[in-house]
Amino acid sequence: MVSKAVIDTGNSRIRQTPKSIATHQRIIEAAIRCFLEIGYHRTTTSEIAKQARVTRGAVQYYFPTTPEVLRATVDHIVQHFLDDFLSHTASSIHEGGEGLDQGIDALWNAAHSPLWTVWKELEAAARTDAELSAIMTPVKARFADQWEEMAKDHYGSFLAADPVKFEMGRHLTWQFLQAMAGNRFGEEDEALKARILPEFKRLIRHYWGIAG
Repeated sequence: MVSKAVIDTGNSRIRQTPKSIATHQRIIEAAIRCFLEIGYHRTTTSEIAKQARVTRGAVQYYFPTTPEVLRATVDHIVQHFLDDFLSHTASSIHEGGEGLDQGIDALWNAAHSPLWTVWKELEAAARTDAELSAIMTPVKARFADQWEEMAKDHYGSFLAADPVKFEMGRHLTWQFLQAMAGNRFGEEDEALKARILPEFKRLIRHYWGIAG
């Protein structure tokens, strides 16, 4: 029996069936691949349709306007990025030196996520695209709040010990790992990063007064 539930795409409300759900998801994932492979400014409805293996009309049926596909794509990126991080930290230790090390490993993995690469691509494009900026701005604020709450939930013992140090350490760690993940040092790139990461872990332990 076909469900009477609907997929809400803004101006369009699509009857929710297994096929429509799968097509809707495939279009969003295709948009993400386009942003990753050819960039935001070269992505068109035709390119998304090609990646999704659907007609251009099908893309417009599920997402009649550009803001609708952008909004759905940005929401998808944030949710799946956070879900991926949670899956990497679900069984991790969250206290002491080992907790710091495992947290840094999880953030290092997140900084290499294709979803994060696409997010940064959209952030850069939003600087000069008012339509995209209007979509990104509230999502960025929500993302920052969720990211912060996740950190507090996971590493509450550090927050309790020193809230100011926790806040500064959280930003320091994420900004450093993002920058290092994005840098290219030439042929010895990976070897150099492999040497830097353990040293950074030692520095963060020292920041918290933990031996090792």
